[in-house]
Amino acid sequence: MVLTLLVVGCGGSGSAGNGGDSENGVPRPTSEFVIPGGDNTIQYFGREGSAKEREEASQVVIAWDRARAAEKWKKDCSYLSRPYIDLVVTDAEGTSKGKATNCVEALEFFGPLASGEFGQTTTGPIDSLRISQKTGYAQYHGRKGIDWIVPLEKEDGKWKVAVTAPVDRRK
Repeated sequence: MVLTLLVVGCGGSGSAGNGGDSENGVPRPTSEFVIPGGDNTIQYFGREGSAKEREEASQVVIAWDRARAAEKWKKDCSYLSRPYIDLVVTDAEGTSKGKATNCVEALEFFGPLASGEFGQTTTGPIDSLRISQKTGYAQYHGRKGIDWIVPLEKEDGKWKVAVTAPVDRRK
């Protein structure tokens, strides 16, 4: 099922960051998300986005997170990337035996299985944005002390979300 493919496109290369402070060779704010001995693929992915890039991504992630948590599927779909919508719809069409044929119907069909069984996870702007070409990973400290990751894709010069639910960094 496509819904289990939450984080895609890991790996990559790029500069270590945009200067400034670093901790153990990882630029801040990315260093806040490094887990010693853990899977830090995203923390070393590409480069750290600039403050402006983080602000642009934050606006999208926060608006999407609100729509997702409120189960406003049409709004939720407006923040998703075209390739990700195609995957979700294809999966929903097969699983629902043709009853779900567009993004809104797919999210309605999958419900919490797709969007997560948790409410809004954002508490403010994202804390880190790792970028390589047209792929990004927003990282933020969310509610209840949980760190979250949201894969992003650049489409027509704007960030789009490439997942139906944020990924819990602890898992």
